[in-house]
Amino acid sequence: MSKLRKALLTLAATAALAGAFAAPAAAAPAQGATSVAPAAVTQCRVEFVSLTGTNMWHDGGRDWIWFVIDGTYFPGNFNSIPFFGGTTQTAGTFNSPTRQFSSGGSVTFQVVLDRTWPTANRVIDSNTVSCATTGSNLPLRFTDGDATYDLLYNALFV
Repeated sequence: MSKLRKALLTLAATAALAGAFAAPAAAAPAQGATSVAPAAVTQCRVEFVSLTGTNMWHDGGRDWIWFVIDGTYFPGNFNSIPFFGGTTQTAGTFNSPTRQFSSGGSVTFQVVLDRTWPTANRVIDSNTVSCATTGSNLPLRFTDGDATYDLLYNALFV
């Protein structure tokens, strides 16, 4: 076998081997179609603004209240917040509760009365919140027919 023929066979084998391992070329879009980048995933963010004790569970007395988002108690650290009739507590008092989640999802807000052990805590009311309605200082009422608490919260896309 001549040197020239041997060199050509080696070159052909190398080219075939390289083609077998090469990355396939990207397919061109069909005529008239355009390539679109994937849409960014939108998140919903809800933020506690304030909670007002409109009517106490302990009529004429003081309620100790937790604010709960999907099972997480605020302000945390085994502390509940005191309310008298007409008292408004702001986000900072509750350690600024917020939650971010998929824009198609939702979270559950609860107002919970902290009872003296061994009496179980009492859920005043629960509400489901999403970004179906967005804005600032959105009102939400929690009541069990006796106690009533009024929440202001923000819901926005981020």
